[in-house]
Amino acid sequence: MVPTAVVLSHDSYAKVLAERLETESTCSGDNETIRLEHHLSLPVSVRSEDTDIIVVKELVPNPCPICHHPLKFLRELIERFENEDTNQIRCPLGHRYSGIMKVYHLNIFQQSERDEESDKMSECPTCGSNKIQYLGPKEMFCLDCDWDSDMVARYRV
Repeated sequence: MVPTAVVLSHDSYAKVLAERLETESTCSGDNETIRLEHHLSLPVSVRSEDTDIIVVKELVPNPCPICHHPLKFLRELIERFENEDTNQIRCPLGHRYSGIMKVYHLNIFQQSERDEESDKMSECPTCGSNKIQYLGPKEMFCLDCDWDSDMVARYRV
């Protein structure tokens, strides 16, 4: 899974910029959106609908079903998969196989869940790895296997 974009509402964008200006001494004359994109290393857009989300994409199946090598350079693979009309994924050893791309829209600001204290997982329930990545209070996934915390996926056909 790879985060690919951040979509904010106008109010949330203003809050993020205010927090960023508090922590850094930046000139307000610079283009703040570009500076924020460089800071997050993700494209940032400001909209009035479907906002305050992080767009996360994943190619499935991963690892390769032929040689079982995990996919490398996921951002480039996802970009190539989106730009081409085929649904072929190419593994590091050159095998091509049919796949799909899952797109997750994860809410950034969840007021009800932010107030609740959740127990931090330190170990993946599937593979036992300690490489758990948190995207929110209850949104998490394992960096070593395909386990996630029941995040809702939107599929690209």
